[in-house]
Amino acid sequence: MVSVVIINYKQKKYTEECVRSVYGTFKTHPFEIIIVNNSPEESLSYLKTEFPDLKIIENDNKGYSEANNKGAQIASGDHFLFLNADTIIKSDFLNSFMEAFKEIDFGAAGLKLKNPDGSVQLSFWKENNFFNEINNKSEERKFRKKNTLYISEKEKEYGDIKEVDWVTGAAIMIKKDTFEKVNGFDDDYFLFYEDADICKRLTDAGYRIYFYPGSDIIHYKGENVNSEFQSATYYYSKESQLLYYEKHNDLFNNIALRSYLFVKFFIKYLVTFKKINLRIFLLAAGIKIK
Repeated sequence: MVSVVIINYKQKKYTEECVRSVYGTFKTHPFEIIIVNNSPEESLSYLKTEFPDLKIIENDNKGYSEANNKGAQIASGDHFLFLNADTIIKSDFLNSFMEAFKEIDFGAAGLKLKNPDGSVQLSFWKENNFFNEINNKSEERKFRKKNTLYISEKEKEYGDIKEVDWVTGAAIMIKKDTFEKVNGFDDDYFLFYEDADICKRLTDAGYRIYFYPGSDIIHYKGENVNSEFQSATYYYSKESQLLYYEKHNDLFNNIALRSYLFVKFFIKYLVTFKKINLRIFLLAAGIKIK
């Protein structure tokens, strides 16, 4: 069985559509859905009328990692599919996935994602260090700007299952026993980089990370639809980036990142006087403010 874990945080409509797409599309392999509701003020209990076997955990919001771990604790499946609320399953790929990975002792497998217009999203990257992240950001820009030639070449290169450094947590498959061996997601990450972190820890434990191109999943990308992204969650992204570097990178990479963020957000604050830029500037200097 595959346990599908979905976190809801102020995305009630997306969560509802996601759940319906899973129930409506997965037909050939047993599964269950667990919603961890990090927005208790948004009741989702009405979904149980339509889907009686749906599991819902009401949860105080302590971050994305903590919520996924809560879902995993009550999961019955031998595989966990961690799925963002703003995704829509468009193909019944579970059987083909299981067959493809029958002989592969994988750590995590990232699934192929598409934008609502059908174009492919970048969902795997090189290991996060200062210079690799420059390359990662460059690739993201090409995908965001719909560089069709580049994207087409990338699709051909990754048209079959292929080993990568890390994959997005928007749609990631991990075996239950493997997940437990690395103690799940790291609760130190409130939001962002928890996917890169678990992939890194899996790699360090001797597992391999793969991209699986056989799925068809629409991903609306929550940071673009969530009004908080330009404030609170943007801060979390930088906080988590710094945390990842502290946990997994050497002194040079840590100094390089902090210096870059320090200069960038100091200039941005002088130009805009926005508090978010001041907060990230101070964060890079080692000072956290509310």
